[in-house]
Amino acid sequence: MGVWVRVTVLGSGGSVPTRERMAPAIAVTDWMGYNILLDAGEGVQVSMQTVGMSPSSLDLVAVTHSHGDHVNGLPGLLQSMYVNDRERPLTLVAPRQVLDFVFEVLEATETRIGFRIDAVEASGWGSYTVWSRGGDELRLRWLPSCHTKESVAFLLEWRLRPRLDTGRLEDLGLQPGAWVKDLIERGEAVTEGRRIRLEDVSSRIEPIRVLYTGDTGPCTSILRAAMGVDLLIHDSTYTSARRREALERGHSTSLDAAIIARRAGVRMLLLAHVSARYSGWGALEMLREARRIHEATILAWDGATVEVSRP
Repeated sequence: MGVWVRVTVLGSGGSVPTRERMAPAIAVTDWMGYNILLDAGEGVQVSMQTVGMSPSSLDLVAVTHSHGDHVNGLPGLLQSMYVNDRERPLTLVAPRQVLDFVFEVLEATETRIGFRIDAVEASGWGSYTVWSRGGDELRLRWLPSCHTKESVAFLLEWRLRPRLDTGRLEDLGLQPGAWVKDLIERGEAVTEGRRIRLEDVSSRIEPIRVLYTGDTGPCTSILRAAMGVDLLIHDSTYTSARRREALERGHSTSLDAAIIARRAGVRMLLLAHVSARYSGWGALEMLREARRIHEATILAWDGATVEVSRP
């Protein structure tokens, strides 16, 4: 099956949750079994259960900013983990205001909830290595968005080691053996009296990249980070008919998101953070607007999944 990343929309709505759309929350799972939550809208633990995920399965939670529709799900989420006797640490990546909310207001200390929260402050530009195994690595990057002074967007980047190409081995008259382990770990190995370099018998695989903007207006930093990403999950609060309102409130229209996606050469655009004023078929105008600019566009709905893979 190769390597893959699955993105599940837990909440596709904006600041006011509805029966159709819960508040913002995106789950990301990779082939290594790591589970990440991007933003924690109200009732997120219920949305997780709906798609068959356990709150205790999360390894990392990343929150873009401190507005209620992005953090109000944290108390219930942490409580669910506590009730289910979670013991392993949870990594929380977020701006300082969100970390203060968790530790000072919620008093989410290990003695109270039974597990440790490892806090990573996200401010300006920065990165954090989520995991690294066998030459593969998942790096979480953050960058300023155009919403509030504190708000950030998150870029998930899976860097992949070269994969052994059995066809190249056959061309060289070689058979796989114990020497392959040295080849992968050291970059070269000796077999049958021959020195083999990894680049001679492997194929490089381009990274998998997913960018989540959280709330943002049209933004130069987002455009820069979005260059060539596999999946861009972009704020799409309004249609273009309400662009003035969107800009005043630090949000984007579906047309804004599509323009960013087209300029950045994004492979797939997912429109998220849909205002409660758009329900049912009314929300499809967002999709029609965006697809006129960037054809590879999906309108998010609760429970939707998008998968990115490499051979």
